[in-house]
Amino acid sequence: MKILAFFLLSLVSLIPAQASFLAKFAKKPNYLLQEGDLVFQDTGGRQGAAVRAATNSPYTHCGVVFKEGHKFYVFEALQPVCVTPLEKWKRRSRIFYAMRLKDPSPITAEAIKKARAWAKMQIAKPYDLKFQWDNESLYCSELVWKLYHKALGIQLCKTNRFQHYFLKKPEVKSIIIQRYGSETALPKNEPVVAPSDLANSSLLREVPRRSKKG
Repeated sequence: MKILAFFLLSLVSLIPAQASFLAKFAKKPNYLLQEGDLVFQDTGGRQGAAVRAATNSPYTHCGVVFKEGHKFYVFEALQPVCVTPLEKWKRRSRIFYAMRLKDPSPITAEAIKKARAWAKMQIAKPYDLKFQWDNESLYCSELVWKLYHKALGIQLCKTNRFQHYFLKKPEVKSIIIQRYGSETALPKNEPVVAPSDLANSSLLREVPRRSKKG
């Protein structure tokens, strides 16, 4: 899916320096990627630790793959929303996991046009540190979910609520207090989607891998 390629060269990415060192993910899969694929990683840091604890998942960050020429890039919500060369994106973490729609039929020319238009409007928006379900600022999995919903009319997964996650773990409580002032200030009924929710979507499958000979 050709998303954002026409304005790629005008964008400047801000890349976090954090890296994850989970040994079991030391060998990254060599995926046969296509535009529109979802990619997942662990970004580390306090927020990464909190997301892992809250979701019981190794995936703490995600984005959407697209292509410019012969190179792949990732459309993602950092600070701010931006695009990042795929190889640079992969180097942040020892985790690299890729998924795509089981049924590609919704990816039409009209859907691609909508995806480009919507995605272009999100570039340079601030990262949403409070994980709120508005369009003023965006966090990673919200961006991916909304891109598919706006462009394809697909809800990759149901939205959850904060109370769905494991909020009592120390790593999670620390982030809540830092960003909301207190645990009671957290809007527990706020719609939210975590990277793990996307990775568990029944509409997605893992991207095929290249053979060792290939």
